[in-house]
Amino acid sequence: MSWRAVLVLVFLSFAQNVAAGDPDRGMKRTLGIEEAWVENAVYVSTVRDNNANQGHSWNFGIEWDNVISGDWGTEIDAPGILAQQPLGRAPSALAPITAGLKYAPISWGDDESEESGVIGFELEGSWWASPQPINFPGVGSSIAEQVLVATRMGRYSFQGAYGVSQRAGADARTGWFASNAIGAKISDEWVIQVEFDFNRTSVDSFGNTAVARIVTPQVGWQINPAWQLVMGESFSRVGALNSVMTNLLLEYSYDADEK
Repeated sequence: MSWRAVLVLVFLSFAQNVAAGDPDRGMKRTLGIEEAWVENAVYVSTVRDNNANQGHSWNFGIEWDNVISGDWGTEIDAPGILAQQPLGRAPSALAPITAGLKYAPISWGDDESEESGVIGFELEGSWWASPQPINFPGVGSSIAEQVLVATRMGRYSFQGAYGVSQRAGADARTGWFASNAIGAKISDEWVIQVEFDFNRTSVDSFGNTAVARIVTPQVGWQINPAWQLVMGESFSRVGALNSVMTNLLLEYSYDADEK
């Protein structure tokens, strides 16, 4: 089966919406790691690159996660906005659209237990309808396979994502990625986490594929059972290029809202 056929099946699965219980088992989504569990939720995210030496840039995106049934779920990332500043005068484009199919067959514990965890697998495909590789190097159509891990012991948690991304078009790069995050719940509403991301799908200042190293301290605020806000500052090094990025992620869980 071709990757295009897989994407079609993922899109068709959104016609179904099977309600599920609270799936996170006492853990919270991080800024850069896909959650291991399947859920019904919508995410809105924004990232601003604050590196004045390289020129500011701004990205905006929307993600929709949906439970098919039991351990199966889907994901759609709407074409977000890629923009350089000054906005309106510098290059901008719609980002690739992404569709994914997730399977989380291994899980234990719940929100109330002392220990809990989820192990999942995801296949994602991205397609860039309006490629601008000169203005946005490293962006393009791709296929990614990843293993997702999330585990909690008391108020401490660990999350990880490990996989490979394969170029399918434009300027996407083929390479590996590995992300890890450790967190601590400090109250019913607040959690602090530190994320360490590594990938070999980034582009350095010379246009070559390079290893990216990113550290992101972050804080999550559970506004109410349905809404969560995550804020963080990323410190990134790609080749010899350093940058600082401000991240915001707003989650709406319609599983929680239906309770």
